[in-house]
Formats: sequence, C-alpha cells, structure tokens
Amino acid sequence: MSANSPMEGFEVFPTRPGFIRHNGGIFLHCERPVIGMHIAEEHLNPLRIAHGGYLATLADTAFGAVLRRQYDLPVAPVTVNLSVDYLAAVREGDWVEVEVKVHKFGRTFISASCELKVGERLAVRANGIFTVWTGAIPAIA
Repeated sequence: MSANSPMEGFEVFPTRPGFIRHNGGIFLHCERPVIGMHIAEEHLNPLRIAHGGYLATLADTAFGAVLRRQYDLPVAPVTVNLSVDYLAAVREGDWVEVEVKVHKFGRTFISASCELKVGERLAVRANGIFTVWTGAIPAIA
C-alpha cells in the first residue's frame, strides 16, 4: 500500500494552509477518534526510526482533529500542555494509528490522552490539556 493510500475506514485528513500540510499523508478515520498514516523516509531521524518530534506532532494533530470533529469546533483547540512517552521505535513503512480518548471537556480546559500504535504494539503514549480558541479565526490565504 502506498503512503498516499489510506487503510480501510480512513479518509484524507482535511488541512488548512500551515505546518501540518507539510507533514502530509495523514488520514482521519471516518467514525472512530483515530488518525493514521504511513511513516515515510522524511519522517525519520538519523537512526532511521521515526523522529520523536514528528511522533509528538502526530499526537498533537490527532488531539486537534478528534476534538474539533467530536465537539463541532470551528478550529482545533489550542494545546496548553503535551506530555509524550516514547515506548517503542516506529520505522519507515509502518502504518501508525493514533487513537484519542477525551477524559474531560470542561468550561476552560479539555483533558485527553492518546496511544500511537503500530498494529497492536504501543509505540507512544501522550497526554494533553487543551483550550478552545475564542479569538478571531484568520481567513485562509
């Protein structure tokens, strides 16, 4: 399966101009609170495993996508805190899925966690605190 092809049940992740568009190949599950992607060469560090910063980006992106869709927000919430535990290497060609669980959606903050897995193998665990953006939303250029 090519890096541009989603697994069954996934669709292309809709992105606005900006950072995440340059990290493409991300797919959003049609029903579940999950994003997925194939790890490509450009996601690797010098050890030829997925760069930790990129895996943190995937976790943060999953949080934003799932929270935005689940709570019908105009934009993804803003990350206040993100903690990431790296538990296993992720390699080129791996299909990774990041599943989000929302623990609390409060008046001010949202608490959530996620797991990044390759098959059944847990590679990354992340926890985050988020807040809903209340400012103006910039026009798309």
